[in-house]
Amino acid sequence: MESSFNIQARDTLDYEIGRMFYTSGLSFNLASSHYYRSAFSYAANTSNLSGYVSLTYNKLRGSLLAKERIYVENFLEPIRNSWKHKGVIIVSDGWSDPQKRPLINFMVVTHSGPMFSKSINASDEIKDKDFIARHMRDVVMEVEPDNMVQIITDNAVVCKVVGMLI
Repeated sequence: MESSFNIQARDTLDYEIGRMFYTSGLSFNLASSHYYRSAFSYAANTSNLSGYVSLTYNKLRGSLLAKERIYVENFLEPIRNSWKHKGVIIVSDGWSDPQKRPLINFMVVTHSGPMFSKSINASDEIKDKDFIARHMRDVVMEVEPDNMVQIITDNAVVCKVVGMLI
């Protein structure tokens, strides 16, 4: 029974994957990811990959990341194309990350769906009307002013002033 199901090899693989999580500080939530399960399932069920060497640091942060960026840009293109027809709402919100750094996120929302625009680490900045307005203008220019329908921000006084400036 043990050799039929290759239990020893399965246990060894589980151990190696677990060690990868533990030593790299990876979130256990990664194990719930469809992409994680798909990658290991593909690797385990494809016998013609003998000699395969896993991704290197440079390939992961270089050519593979560049290909993924192209994939995501192509995926988002239909959303961008809808901006002229449906208009966009720019949504901005400030928050603090787990390291207590103040961040400002900008999203572009349309009928076709939401799209992340940018996030700003405002740790060393004075978050006054000019600072926020400058970044808001960048997002407005990205979506083109004629496509903008509305801006939604949090209720901070400085955001109300930014709204009037924009």
